[in-house]
Amino acid sequence: MRVRRVVTRRGRHIRGYFPSKKMKRMVAWESLLERDALLLLELSPGVVAYQEQPEELAYWDGEAIRAHIPDLWASLHDERTLFIEIKPSSELTRPRVKTKYSQIAEQMQAQGLDYRLLTDTAIRQVPLFRTLQTLLYHYNHPASPLPTRSQLAAAFYLTESLPLAQCLERFGPDVTYSLIAQARLYVDLTQPLAPASLVQLPAGERHATIYF
Repeated sequence: MRVRRVVTRRGRHIRGYFPSKKMKRMVAWESLLERDALLLLELSPGVVAYQEQPEELAYWDGEAIRAHIPDLWASLHDERTLFIEIKPSSELTRPRVKTKYSQIAEQMQAQGLDYRLLTDTAIRQVPLFRTLQTLLYHYNHPASPLPTRSQLAAAFYLTESLPLAQCLERFGPDVTYSLIAQARLYVDLTQPLAPASLVQLPAGERHATIYF
Protein backbone atom coordinates (compact mmCIF):
# COMPACT_ATOMS: atom_id res chain seq x y z
CA MET A 1 0.00 0.00 0.00
CA ARG A 2 1.29 3.45 -0.90
CA VAL A 3 2.29 5.87 1.88
CA ARG A 4 0.07 8.74 0.82
CA ARG A 5 -3.07 8.95 -1.24
CA VAL A 6 -2.99 10.64 -4.61
CA VAL A 7 -4.33 14.15 -4.24
CA THR A 8 -7.61 15.17 -5.79
CA ARG A 9 -8.06 16.37 -9.33
CA ARG A 10 -8.56 19.98 -8.17
CA GLY A 11 -4.86 20.65 -8.58
CA ARG A 12 -3.25 21.97 -11.74
CA HIS A 13 -1.82 18.61 -12.77
CA ILE A 14 -3.50 15.75 -14.60
CA ARG A 15 -3.85 12.62 -12.47
CA GLY A 16 -5.20 9.17 -13.10
CA TYR A 17 -4.73 5.42 -12.91
CA PHE A 18 -2.78 2.94 -14.99
CA PRO A 19 -4.41 -0.51 -15.40
CA SER A 20 -1.60 -2.92 -14.51
CA LYS A 21 -1.84 -6.58 -15.47
CA LYS A 22 1.49 -7.18 -13.73
CA MET A 23 0.21 -5.84 -10.41
CA LYS A 24 -3.42 -6.89 -10.99
CA ARG A 25 -4.74 -3.49 -9.94
CA MET A 26 -4.98 0.16 -10.92
CA VAL A 27 -1.74 2.03 -10.19
CA ALA A 28 -2.08 5.74 -9.43
CA TRP A 29 -0.03 8.38 -11.23
CA GLU A 30 0.21 12.11 -10.56
CA SER A 31 1.68 13.41 -13.81
CA LEU A 32 1.80 12.35 -17.44
CA LEU A 33 5.51 11.64 -17.00
CA GLU A 34 4.76 9.25 -14.11
CA ARG A 35 2.14 7.55 -16.28
CA ASP A 36 4.71 7.08 -19.03
CA ALA A 37 7.21 5.67 -16.53
CA LEU A 38 4.62 3.07 -15.50
CA LEU A 39 4.51 1.83 -19.08
CA LEU A 40 8.24 1.06 -18.89
CA LEU A 41 7.89 -0.78 -15.58
CA GLU A 42 4.86 -2.72 -16.78
CA LEU A 43 6.54 -4.03 -19.93
CA SER A 44 10.07 -4.48 -18.58
CA PRO A 45 10.58 -8.24 -18.12
CA GLY A 46 13.23 -7.48 -15.51
CA VAL A 47 10.67 -5.73 -13.27
CA VAL A 48 8.88 -8.31 -11.12
CA ALA A 49 6.67 -5.88 -9.20
CA TYR A 50 6.27 -2.17 -8.60
CA GLN A 51 4.32 0.28 -6.46
CA GLU A 52 3.60 3.98 -6.38
CA GLN A 53 4.69 6.16 -3.39
CA PRO A 54 6.04 3.11 -1.54
CA GLU A 55 7.50 4.44 1.72
CA GLU A 56 8.89 7.49 3.48
CA LEU A 57 12.66 7.87 3.43
CA ALA A 58 14.67 10.28 5.59
CA TYR A 59 17.60 12.40 4.44
CA TRP A 60 19.71 15.28 5.79
CA ASP A 61 19.59 18.48 3.71
CA GLY A 62 22.39 20.22 5.63
CA GLU A 63 20.01 21.88 8.07
CA ALA A 64 17.49 19.26 9.20
CA ILE A 65 16.21 15.72 8.67
CA ARG A 66 13.65 15.79 5.87
CA ALA A 67 11.09 13.24 4.72
CA HIS A 68 11.07 12.09 1.13
CA ILE A 69 8.56 9.76 -0.53
CA PRO A 70 9.85 8.40 -3.85
CA ASP A 71 7.39 8.23 -6.71
CA LEU A 72 7.92 4.52 -7.35
CA TRP A 73 9.46 1.33 -6.00
CA ALA A 74 10.42 -1.60 -8.20
CA SER A 75 11.45 -5.16 -7.39
CA LEU A 76 13.81 -6.41 -10.09
CA HIS A 77 14.47 -9.86 -11.53
CA ASP A 78 17.96 -9.90 -10.00
CA GLU A 79 16.39 -9.43 -6.51
CA ARG A 80 17.40 -5.77 -6.24
CA THR A 81 14.98 -3.18 -4.91
CA LEU A 82 14.95 0.16 -6.68
CA PHE A 83 13.45 3.47 -5.51
CA ILE A 84 12.58 5.81 -8.39
CA GLU A 85 11.91 9.53 -8.51
CA ILE A 86 10.33 11.02 -11.64
CA LYS A 87 11.23 14.60 -12.58
CA PRO A 88 11.11 16.64 -15.81
CA SER A 89 14.64 17.45 -16.94
CA SER A 90 13.67 21.14 -16.98
CA GLU A 91 13.24 21.08 -13.19
CA LEU A 92 16.78 19.82 -12.69
CA THR A 93 18.14 22.99 -14.28
CA ARG A 94 17.16 24.75 -11.03
CA PRO A 95 20.19 24.56 -8.68
CA ARG A 96 18.09 24.07 -5.55
CA VAL A 97 16.18 21.13 -7.03
CA LYS A 98 19.32 19.55 -8.47
CA THR A 99 21.10 19.85 -5.11
CA LYS A 100 18.16 18.33 -3.25
CA TYR A 101 18.00 15.19 -5.36
CA SER A 102 21.77 14.83 -5.46
CA GLN A 103 21.74 14.82 -1.64
CA ILE A 104 18.95 12.25 -1.55
CA ALA A 105 20.68 9.97 -4.08
CA GLU A 106 24.02 10.13 -2.24
CA GLN A 107 22.46 9.40 1.14
CA MET A 108 20.28 6.58 -0.15
CA GLN A 109 23.36 5.01 -1.72
CA ALA A 110 25.24 5.38 1.59
CA GLN A 111 22.39 3.47 3.25
CA GLY A 112 22.72 0.69 0.72
CA LEU A 113 19.55 1.64 -1.18
CA ASP A 114 19.31 1.79 -4.97
CA TYR A 115 17.81 5.16 -5.90
CA ARG A 116 17.34 6.40 -9.43
CA LEU A 117 16.15 9.73 -10.78
CA LEU A 118 14.37 9.34 -14.12
CA THR A 119 13.68 12.30 -16.39
CA ASP A 120 11.59 12.66 -19.51
CA THR A 121 14.77 12.17 -21.54
CA ALA A 122 15.25 8.68 -20.09
CA ILE A 123 11.57 7.71 -20.03
CA ARG A 124 10.55 8.88 -23.50
CA GLN A 125 13.50 7.57 -25.46
CA VAL A 126 12.78 7.14 -29.15
CA PRO A 127 12.14 4.64 -30.68
CA LEU A 128 11.85 2.55 -27.48
CA PHE A 129 8.99 4.47 -25.89
CA ARG A 130 6.89 4.62 -29.05
CA THR A 131 7.39 0.91 -29.67
CA LEU A 132 6.29 0.11 -26.11
CA GLN A 133 3.18 2.24 -26.59
CA THR A 134 2.31 0.08 -29.60
CA LEU A 135 3.12 -3.17 -27.81
CA LEU A 136 0.91 -2.23 -24.84
CA TYR A 137 -2.19 -3.08 -26.89
CA HIS A 138 -0.85 -6.55 -27.68
CA TYR A 139 0.17 -6.96 -24.02
CA ASN A 140 -3.35 -6.16 -22.81
CA HIS A 141 -5.12 -7.94 -25.69
CA PRO A 142 -2.87 -10.86 -26.69
CA ALA A 143 -3.67 -13.05 -29.64
CA SER A 144 -5.14 -16.46 -28.85
CA PRO A 145 -3.97 -19.12 -28.95
CA LEU A 146 -0.27 -18.36 -28.56
CA PRO A 147 2.45 -20.92 -29.36
CA THR A 148 3.59 -23.15 -26.54
CA ARG A 149 7.15 -23.04 -25.23
CA SER A 150 7.99 -26.22 -27.16
CA GLN A 151 6.54 -24.78 -30.36
CA LEU A 152 8.69 -21.67 -29.98
CA ALA A 153 11.74 -23.81 -29.26
CA ALA A 154 11.06 -25.78 -32.43
CA ALA A 155 10.87 -22.56 -34.44
CA PHE A 156 14.35 -21.61 -33.24
CA TYR A 157 15.81 -25.10 -33.61
CA LEU A 158 19.45 -24.92 -34.74
CA THR A 159 19.39 -21.12 -34.83
CA GLU A 160 19.87 -18.46 -32.14
CA SER A 161 17.84 -15.78 -33.90
CA LEU A 162 15.35 -15.22 -36.68
CA PRO A 163 14.58 -12.07 -38.67
CA LEU A 164 11.40 -10.34 -37.58
CA ALA A 165 10.05 -10.76 -41.11
CA GLN A 166 10.32 -14.53 -40.78
CA CYS A 167 8.52 -14.51 -37.43
CA LEU A 168 5.74 -12.36 -38.88
CA GLU A 169 5.35 -14.77 -41.78
CA ARG A 170 5.39 -17.86 -39.57
CA PHE A 171 3.23 -16.71 -36.66
CA GLY A 172 1.39 -13.66 -38.03
CA PRO A 173 1.65 -10.05 -36.75
CA ASP A 174 -0.80 -10.35 -33.82
CA VAL A 175 0.88 -13.45 -32.39
CA THR A 176 4.42 -12.15 -32.98
CA TYR A 177 3.81 -8.81 -31.31
CA SER A 178 1.90 -10.46 -28.45
CA LEU A 179 4.91 -12.72 -27.81
CA ILE A 180 7.28 -9.73 -27.85
CA ALA A 181 4.99 -7.72 -25.56
CA GLN A 182 4.88 -10.63 -23.09
CA ALA A 183 8.68 -11.03 -23.30
CA ARG A 184 8.30 -14.56 -24.66
CA LEU A 185 10.31 -13.37 -27.64
CA TYR A 186 13.16 -10.90 -27.36
CA VAL A 187 14.11 -8.16 -29.80
CA ASP A 188 16.22 -5.06 -29.15
CA LEU A 189 13.54 -2.40 -28.76
CA THR A 190 16.08 0.41 -28.46
CA GLN A 191 16.40 0.08 -32.24
CA PRO A 192 13.58 0.64 -34.76
CA LEU A 193 11.68 -2.53 -35.54
CA ALA A 194 12.40 -3.57 -39.10
CA PRO A 195 12.06 -6.76 -41.18
CA ALA A 196 15.72 -7.56 -40.50
CA SER A 197 15.47 -7.04 -36.71
CA LEU A 198 16.75 -10.16 -34.96
CA VAL A 199 14.30 -12.01 -32.74
CA GLN A 200 15.50 -14.45 -30.07
CA LEU A 201 14.15 -16.60 -27.29
CA PRO A 202 14.55 -14.95 -23.88
CA ALA A 203 17.56 -16.37 -22.07
CA GLY A 204 20.23 -15.17 -19.67
CA GLU A 205 20.28 -11.40 -19.27
CA ARG A 206 17.37 -11.01 -21.67
CA HIS A 207 15.09 -12.27 -18.87
CA ALA A 208 16.18 -9.27 -16.80
CA THR A 209 15.79 -6.52 -19.40
CA ILE A 210 14.54 -3.21 -18.04
CA TYR A 211 13.56 -0.33 -20.30
CA PHE A 212 14.90 2.55 -18.21
